[in-house]
Amino acid sequence: MENKLKKISSAVVPKESDFMDVIITLKKQTTTWTYDDNDSFAMHSCSDNVYDEFPSVSRIGPFYRGILHQRFDYTHYADAREEVSFASLMMINISQKYLSLFSAADCDSLDKCKSLQRHAFACMLAVVRRCVPCLAFLDKVRDYMAYLDDDGVGGGEHPMSTDFPVPQLTQCEFDENIAHLVHPQTLAWLEELDRVPSRKDADQSLGLHSHE
Repeated sequence: MENKLKKISSAVVPKESDFMDVIITLKKQTTTWTYDDNDSFAMHSCSDNVYDEFPSVSRIGPFYRGILHQRFDYTHYADAREEVSFASLMMINISQKYLSLFSAADCDSLDKCKSLQRHAFACMLAVVRRCVPCLAFLDKVRDYMAYLDDDGVGGGEHPMSTDFPVPQLTQCEFDENIAHLVHPQTLAWLEELDRVPSRKDADQSLGLHSHE
């Protein structure tokens, strides 16, 4: 029986800094203060890749499904995949909302366009921060299952926590309150990116640790 989880590369699972780097790249590529579907696509494709690469429970053979359930509880695995899917849909919804705002008649100044773009990215980063613990959980699953031999012996060599990170808000509550869940420091960081040439400069300006 094939271990489908063994084929997944560690590079498939993004970290929060990877999403932030996407925003940096998008901002560098933007020559005018606009927002389009490419911005959303670049963000939600990171989580889409994870959802596509990690098979559903039904696609995992009974032998390895049993091991997965014993070590991690496959209902938690399924919930983590669902959170990743929810994050992708939220990225699309945020994009559609802000695209309509950009098209509104009162979006008639550079400052308004800049502000809308910042808030769009800030909302997306709020989604990312909700999803990151589930991404980390899936990466633990990947790491453990990757080291299993054909007899199901092995697994990650080091002990690891298998607690599932249950989000504080339901998906519906999160969706309804997304605009209020943006961290003020996120907006401050995005404002700095508008002002300075690099992420390192923005991080240093706010006293943050840069990953550059």
